[in-house]
Amino acid sequence: MLPVLLVLSLLSAQLAWGQEKKNLRVVFVSLAWNAQLPFRVANHRGYFRDQGLTVEQIFVSGGPTAVMALVSGNIDFATIGGAQAAIRSKARGLDMNIIASTSNYTNYTLIGNKDTKRIEDLRGKIVGITGAGSFSDFTVRLYLKRNNLEPDKDVTLRSIGQTVVRASALEKGLIAAAPFSAEDTVKLLDKGFAMIANFNEALRVPQSVYVSRGEMLEKSPDTTKRFLKALILGMQFAKFNKQEAIKIGFAAGLQGDPEIVQRSYDLFSPGYAADMSVAWDGIQTMLDDDHRTGLVDKKFTLDRVVNDRILKQAQQELKNEGRLRQ
Repeated sequence: MLPVLLVLSLLSAQLAWGQEKKNLRVVFVSLAWNAQLPFRVANHRGYFRDQGLTVEQIFVSGGPTAVMALVSGNIDFATIGGAQAAIRSKARGLDMNIIASTSNYTNYTLIGNKDTKRIEDLRGKIVGITGAGSFSDFTVRLYLKRNNLEPDKDVTLRSIGQTVVRASALEKGLIAAAPFSAEDTVKLLDKGFAMIANFNEALRVPQSVYVSRGEMLEKSPDTTKRFLKALILGMQFAKFNKQEAIKIGFAAGLQGDPEIVQRSYDLFSPGYAADMSVAWDGIQTMLDDDHRTGLVDKKFTLDRVVNDRILKQAQQELKNEGRLRQ
């Protein structure tokens, strides 16, 4: 009787795997090195293939487009900038879950003009942000508060616009500081500007998270686990093997000046989540702010949008296999 049950169990497992998806579509909203490198490494080194998966990468412009593509069912996973989009989407009733983090820190630096080199120098001055209510607005306000500066009282926040406009305003002395990506930071440092803070080390607020539909997690849990195992391996390689990871990035189609890429890597890589664990505390900070501003109902709790159950299974399997580095 026991051999029969064993055969039936194996057949059931094979049938379940046969019903799981093997061809996946993943959406990205950024082609920046910090957002792309772990995925490109995983694909280039065959980690997805080893998990029996074929992955198609799709680029779309903007988080709202990525959200709609995901909830429509046309794609399986997406990586978006800032957990706020996932929180607000789920609060509105959309089927969206945060399943892993690329970075549990904010992928910005705070750059000061040539007269502003320390956080204390910002008192009474203007900091430029992308726009009111933007992620840069939220993170700069949070960083100021944590350093005993009250936004809109001690420091004025002014909506300036995108990177080129912020950099120009900084150079002209119209603003004292502004947030920038790692690549732009390197260019500004070469012009003599000062880095006040690297949020990739100083501000534990996840900016890049992976999301999926609850339907996908329920119907294809094994596929999701395999996808996450491959991603974790790609992340570990990207975080702990700088030169080889950068070499793979270029081979996999990422663009940039080699010297700038080398130096920007040192700025953004400390924020990488080595095992892609989700920083619940950082996401709770964002949810608390949405509660305060009324964007999300105060009854909405974090466990309704974060679902890292399958991620933990993937991590455990890699640990058992001796391949998890933390």
